[in-house]
Amino acid sequence: MIKKELDGFDTTAYTEELENGLKIILVPLNNRKSFRINYFTKYGAEINEFVPLGEKKKIKVPYGVAHFLEHKVFEQESGEDPFSFFAKYGCDANASTGYKTTSYTVEGSNNIEENLEYLLNYVNSPYFTDENVEKEKGIIIEEINMYKDEPEGKLFDQSNKAVFKKHPCRVDVGGTEKSVRSITKEILYKCYDTFYQPSNMYLVIVGKFDIDSVLKVIKNNKKLNARKSDGPIKIIKTKEPVEVNISKKELKINNIALPKFILTFKSRIEELSKEELYKRKVAIDIFLYSLYGTSSLFREEMLNKGLMTFLYTSRYITDDILTIEVTAESKEPNKLFNEILKRYKTAELTEEEVERIKKVRIANLVYSADKVGSVMNGITSLLVNYDELICNELEIIKSVTLEDVKKVKDYIDINNYSYVVGYPKE
Repeated sequence: MIKKELDGFDTTAYTEELENGLKIILVPLNNRKSFRINYFTKYGAEINEFVPLGEKKKIKVPYGVAHFLEHKVFEQESGEDPFSFFAKYGCDANASTGYKTTSYTVEGSNNIEENLEYLLNYVNSPYFTDENVEKEKGIIIEEINMYKDEPEGKLFDQSNKAVFKKHPCRVDVGGTEKSVRSITKEILYKCYDTFYQPSNMYLVIVGKFDIDSVLKVIKNNKKLNARKSDGPIKIIKTKEPVEVNISKKELKINNIALPKFILTFKSRIEELSKEELYKRKVAIDIFLYSLYGTSSLFREEMLNKGLMTFLYTSRYITDDILTIEVTAESKEPNKLFNEILKRYKTAELTEEEVERIKKVRIANLVYSADKVGSVMNGITSLLVNYDELICNELEIIKSVTLEDVKKVKDYIDINNYSYVVGYPKE
């Protein structure tokens, strides 16, 4: 194994790549009482056009296949329920699909070898039939409809459709009723064989465990070692226009007391090295926190004026598209919207403010460095976004300057936005 020190965290990661391409990251935190395992593939809802392994022609699969696979991977030919097994051995299990990944997680404090063995077995033993695929369609469609009935789900769904014109991110992770009904076992196997090959997957374990014991389980697992990687995956990426699809949309939403909105700025981002990209993201976060963060003058002023009950910001990079989201609740959303734009245009950053926010960010990272969930989330995020661990995170954060943060204005096109408002349905 390769030993990697995570600078500034007093934490060590051990990495190894198996002969079949699976990448393993082990982070022992032996002062903790629990462990968490994340076995994930870099396959999510944003991928729906690709060249299947062993073939020459590209195919386009229905929206929602990654999420459908997440459901069906739990189906065992023996009929055994994986959740029952994990509960019997003292662990909680879960799975989730996003736009970039599908994850299978197990966490607990006992029997890590048995639980790890079972996780590897069921994820590497797909069992799809016409009957069980057809049965699952109704369950997933019901799940999609339930999500759309939720206020936040409806607002998020409509915001994505307003921001993106062509990219699969404009469609819900679960797909649509029409797309789900068109999924077949043949499509599932084709996507599974392509994206669940070991070279496209990671196995991360964080917490209290013995390195030699878990390595022995992994290297001796017959189902995992029977899997081979058959070559690079050719994904056809959507050429998404930089312009937003819809600049403003108003909705009526059930079960909300006050209007909510998502304001999204959309820009193009150039190709950067991994460290440059990490630094760029930090600079954007510092900029947004300075303008609208929990300790900002803007937030205090808006609360005092009664113009908002909550507001938070987030940023995403999807292929070469950068989106900045401001999500808020306000009794006067249009006034708050104008105040957000005004604050952006009149922003005056100081070196003292940038240094203060950097210290807060570093303190939060160091504070969470011995917490199983926080370490797992941080490592998973690095692997998803950069395909490797970035061991000098603190050094990169410290290197961000006032000028780097000021340049964020150049990356964000404030005139290219979508503004989706949900009003209470009377």
